[in-house]
Amino acid sequence: MKRIVFIIVFIVLATSVIVAQKFTAQVSKSKLAVGETFQITYSLNTNGSGFKAPPLFDFDVYGGPNQSQSVSIVNGNMSQTISWSFILAPKKEGKFTIAPATINVGGDKIESNSIAIEVVKGAANSGNQNNNPNITSPSTTENIGDNLFARTVVNKSKVYQGEQISVTHKIYTRYQLRGFQDVKFPDYTGFWSQDVPTNNQQVQITTENVDGVNYYVAELKRTYIFPQRSGKIQIEPIEVEAVVRKKSNKQPRDIFEQMFGGGYEDAVYSVKSSPIVIDVAPLPIEKKPTDYTGAVGDYSFTAQISKEKVKANEAINLTITLNGKGNIKLVEAPKVNFPEEFEVYDPKNSEKIATTGAGVMGSKTFDYLIIPRHEGNYKIDKINFTYFDPQKKEYITLPSPEFLIEVAKADPSSNASVYTPKSKDDVKVLSEDIRFIKTKTNLERSDDLFFGSVAFYSALLSPLLGFLLFLFIRRKNINDNKDVVAVKSRRATKLAKKQLAIAEKHLKLNEKEKFYIEISKALFDYISNKFNLNLSELNRDNINRLFIENNIQEQTVKQFMDTLDKCEFAKYAPSSSDSDLNTLYENTVSLITKIENELK
Repeated sequence: MKRIVFIIVFIVLATSVIVAQKFTAQVSKSKLAVGETFQITYSLNTNGSGFKAPPLFDFDVYGGPNQSQSVSIVNGNMSQTISWSFILAPKKEGKFTIAPATINVGGDKIESNSIAIEVVKGAANSGNQNNNPNITSPSTTENIGDNLFARTVVNKSKVYQGEQISVTHKIYTRYQLRGFQDVKFPDYTGFWSQDVPTNNQQVQITTENVDGVNYYVAELKRTYIFPQRSGKIQIEPIEVEAVVRKKSNKQPRDIFEQMFGGGYEDAVYSVKSSPIVIDVAPLPIEKKPTDYTGAVGDYSFTAQISKEKVKANEAINLTITLNGKGNIKLVEAPKVNFPEEFEVYDPKNSEKIATTGAGVMGSKTFDYLIIPRHEGNYKIDKINFTYFDPQKKEYITLPSPEFLIEVAKADPSSNASVYTPKSKDDVKVLSEDIRFIKTKTNLERSDDLFFGSVAFYSALLSPLLGFLLFLFIRRKNINDNKDVVAVKSRRATKLAKKQLAIAEKHLKLNEKEKFYIEISKALFDYISNKFNLNLSELNRDNINRLFIENNIQEQTVKQFMDTLDKCEFAKYAPSSSDSDLNTLYENTVSLITKIENELK
């Protein structure tokens, strides 16, 4: 009885000691690389309320705020600490200052200290890692069994090429979860991916029952992926260092730790999920429409024209809008058969894409500018948009109505202008070929008559011959343009050079990431146009097969594949020198020229 009274009196006396308010911030690393995770912890040595974190716009928040509280009694002195921690990763390189956090203590608002962070390109050698003495070093040897593990969860493992897959990375634990560090997500090779945006505040903790055992579950990231080729494609595992609070194996330091079951400590464990294999089936060839452009999912489609009655040389807008859920960002414009008398410009593309918990969805618009050049009645045939529905396992074609366009005769005043000179000198400066008429001439009579001469009959027949030549050239041009595949093949090199010109601009501005994207796009668009393939059908196997079928030399094929690999791996090697970029640009230009020569 005396012992219990002594303990109670001791606790009361200890808690009556006035402790100076102290609200501090500290980080596990102060120098790190872009995308590398670190932990920031705010600690308060008394009771407080209304904790408010500073703005973290320059960082991705992978975890937090995770709150914890600890009480310790050393040599008869009791102290308590309340902590709020975040797991962050910088978005870009540079020097940043994390502003102070605030909290209310006893009616007063107090601030923590600010933190300076230096972010560099490559891996950082930080000298102050593991500054928190309560966190032990990472451990992979200690057996944590089924108490802590990572999982990569997909909503389906057998899909069609281009079908949407939901991928979720989760951490399961039976410990108290404090946060994460050094998170390594897969790069989804073989897929096009789109991350689901988060609220950028904290990782939500839920509970889940696995084989009869309840776990705390933290969802780190959700991504939608779309396979770009058929076959078996592996999703690499996620690697995470999880910070958990667990019971300490150390002997109690005093009677109070012995009474209350011993102390606790924070420990870091490296966990890794298992890889996931996705079985991707190719899209069915049976009943596949010839105008299919690669859409997979669930879509709607509209097409409308701005006006149906115009005069020649007046512009018309044809607007095609796709709405739906699936690989909409990769979908190309439906094929439109315009009358030969129409001058048609490449469509202006715009899109509104959103990524939500339900998937990737939105709209995509193609706006064509059309100019009829001759009067008459014309028809734009119905436009078909085809997509593959993986649920129904069939192609669905959505048609538009036909568009009848009445073109009246052009207004003469709209395309003619008259220039009236004020003096002879004004006429001279227009061109070296234009001179003011002479007012004085010396005329002599000639006995040679023009009428009936060879020159007379040549001049008489030349308009007819010129007209026949015009009809022949026009008919040849029409026949050449009927073969859409041949037209795209002829334009392939021209379009590739245009794309390379854009890449050269990024090269001069030292915009390396955009430069690699344009180089890769130039090569893919060139192959797509040259061999009349949709971009969604392009992969290494198809490109290699096409090159072999068209007798492209093995060395050229290897150079093409190596160039694609350099562009693909460029994001992992940001330190590439300018000379490497110049060499890559020059090699790409010569590569396209070499392929053209070998095809001939």
